[in-house]
Amino acid sequence: MSDKVIDLRSDTVTKPSAAMRRAMAEAEVGDDVYVEDPTVNRLQARAAEIFGREAGLFVPSGSMGNLACIMAQASRGQEVICEAAGHIYNYEMASMSALGGVLPRVLPATDGILTWDAIAPAIRERSYARSQTALVALENTHNMAGGTVYPTRVAHEICDRAHEAGLRVHLDGARVFNAAAYLGENVAAMTEKFDSIQFCFSKGLGAPVGSMIVGSKDFVERCRVIRKMLGGGMRQLGRNSSRVYIDDLFPGVSNMAVF
Repeated sequence: MSDKVIDLRSDTVTKPSAAMRRAMAEAEVGDDVYVEDPTVNRLQARAAEIFGREAGLFVPSGSMGNLACIMAQASRGQEVICEAAGHIYNYEMASMSALGGVLPRVLPATDGILTWDAIAPAIRERSYARSQTALVALENTHNMAGGTVYPTRVAHEICDRAHEAGLRVHLDGARVFNAAAYLGENVAAMTEKFDSIQFCFSKGLGAPVGSMIVGSKDFVERCRVIRKMLGGGMRQLGRNSSRVYIDDLFPGVSNMAVF
């Protein structure tokens, strides 16, 4: 009987491969706060390309990525609609309230999958007495529901209807490449209607640290300011970035590597 222990607590306990460690040691670096780290700049540009977006921004963690996206799209005193078992409500230290000054409006959903029919009644009416709804946040895959996946048509309907109501929609896509592989769909097409997306390198991809925000150029610049405010501005960051072959890990999701 083998003495080897396989740790199945979470995909977050994956460790960088020898190739990743070599890439880190050999990475060309610069000061990312000055936008002068060439390795990170390439990583951000490639992430934006994969998602069909104008820009990307590396952040130290998925929690910071979600918070920056919320703060960039919801003002203090407004509300964010999210699923009751979702990560941003349960596992991010109430940061949207403590640091962002916004309120979560939580809705329970079967298997963690919200629908527009569930969301619509929760949108606050225009009033001078109530907090106003600013943002809807979805999670795909949904971690605490066992990795359930949003059907793309459901996510797109939520985005379309939310936009009609004057709301923005954020995707906590920490494991969105898992969802794309499960659905056999292109990740850019799956997420094209979201206003902001955060995805993780430190989950199933096996990289040692970090997440990415993608969106419009103006949106990402707002998030860059917020990242610095939250203490997420890093210096020679390229040495912490790993070369991650998404195509090898999730066939059919992407046709190139992320650097």
